[in-house]
This record gives sequence, structure tokens and C-alpha cells, in this order.
Amino acid sequence: MSKETNRQYNLDIYDSFEVVGIYDMPVLRKVEHVPKGLLGFNYAGSSKKYEAGIHFFLDDYQFERLWRSPQTYINMLSKFDCVLTPDFSLYTDMPKAMMIWNTYRSRLIGQLMQKAGIIVIPTVSWADETTFDFCFDGLPQESTLAISTIGVKQNQSKYKVWQFGVNEMIKRCRPKKLMIYGGKVDYQFPKNIITKYYENKNISRLKRLGNGR
Repeated sequence: MSKETNRQYNLDIYDSFEVVGIYDMPVLRKVEHVPKGLLGFNYAGSSKKYEAGIHFFLDDYQFERLWRSPQTYINMLSKFDCVLTPDFSLYTDMPKAMMIWNTYRSRLIGQLMQKAGIIVIPTVSWADETTFDFCFDGLPQESTLAISTIGVKQNQSKYKVWQFGVNEMIKRCRPKKLMIYGGKVDYQFPKNIITKYYENKNISRLKRLGNGR
């Protein structure tokens, strides 16, 4: 296989000894860190708010470049307090193969960042229950994990999918701390899990504009 092919698929950073499950998901190490605030990856190149953690709760096109050339962004990302793993989308109408691929990509980039000495907080994503045979693979036990509530608060069917996934994540991963991006929803997390909510800055900005501020 050519070097260019290796780079295109990031096979040069894949380690077959640090994977788990039938889909060879890269394994992420446990972390208990929780940042005070979050900043979108799309602002990381221009921001000096290094006390913030970097998140990827954005449209995929805004961080696809990280997959295409991950080493290019390591130095920039290492300046920040911590970095969440990329939240490549899992939609219920996606082919399962694509969802497995997006989960794999998220884990591999996260593993690369951990090896570079960055504090990495795993982002957990899922679709319906058919994704449960891979979407939790490679996640650490009793760790800090990050999830999103974007798009679930005003849609009952999406909320049920979200709720079912949260229940399964808690059962399988037993997180100590949960970072929740996008605001509160009507869900009672177990009392032994420390939760921290982060507002969706895009929604907040739109609300301010709507109020003339």
C-alpha cells in the first residue's frame, strides 16, 4: 500500500494493538477532567481562549479537515485546556457502514490526540438501538464523557432515541462525569453522575439577535 493511501485513510496512525470489538475501534483512555467552558473547533484557529475546551458539535464539514490532515492541527489544539473527540454525525437514515466509519474516525482522532499529550474527552454519539453494537466500543469506563442535546428538545421521537442511548451509555460505560452540550432536557441522570451543562452558543447568539442585542 502506498504512503499516500496510508495518509488518505490515516492508516499511519492506526495501531492494531490498541483497538477493541469486531470493528477494531481505537481505544480511548479514561479521563476525569471537566473544562469550565467550551469553544467550537471552527473558532480554535483564531481564538486565544486557551482555558476553554474544544468541541465538535458542529456540522461535519466544519471539521472534516481534521480527518484529512490530523497532524496539522495537533499543535493548535494542544494549546487549549482539553479537546473533545470529533462528533462525526450518526443519523438514523445513514447506512450502518457509514455510521461505523464515523465512529471509528472519531475514536482514531481522539487516540492520536491522547498520544500527543492532549487531554481528550470522548464524545458519545448514537442513532437507534442498531448502533449499540459499535457506538460504545473504545470508550473508557468510569470516565468523563461528553454528549449533546442539540435537536432533541423539540422533537419527541428524537428525544426517545436520545434517551434510549443515554440509558445504554450509562449502563455500559458507567461515567463518573457527563458534559452535556446544548442545554437541559427532561431527563433525570443518576445522582452518582456529576453533570455539567454547556449552552449552544449559536442558539444563544440567534436569540440575542432576535431580541435586538
